[in-house]
Amino acid sequence: MKKIIAIAALFLAFSFNSNAQQASKSKSVNTENKEELTQKNIAKDVADIDKTVKLDESLKHDFTTLFNMREEALNDSKIEEDRKAIFERFTKKLLGGLTPDQLELLKRNKELFSRLTQYPTK
Repeated sequence: MKKIIAIAALFLAFSFNSNAQQASKSKSVNTENKEELTQKNIAKDVADIDKTVKLDESLKHDFTTLFNMREEALNDSKIEEDRKAIFERFTKKLLGGLTPDQLELLKRNKELFSRLTQYPTK
């Protein structure tokens, strides 16, 4: 009888341990997928700006870095008002990096301009 109870206890211990490991793996996969998705969105935004405005390589790199910094800052902030202020601050930096002619071309593409400059509401 003691052996049966011991076997049942070991079985439960191993099943709890394996479930904990699976849950830990799934959380890390979700985080990784979110980061990959963010990087793809940033690359898409920079490519869309380049199609509209024709950026040189250094400006593409700068915008990619700027978008990465914006995402990190937004992820670190939990208060909605702070997130809006951070988004507006980075938007000013983005628009400040363009010449007046480039800015005018970007404003003509209303969908892209609003996606880059308007804080997304949920």
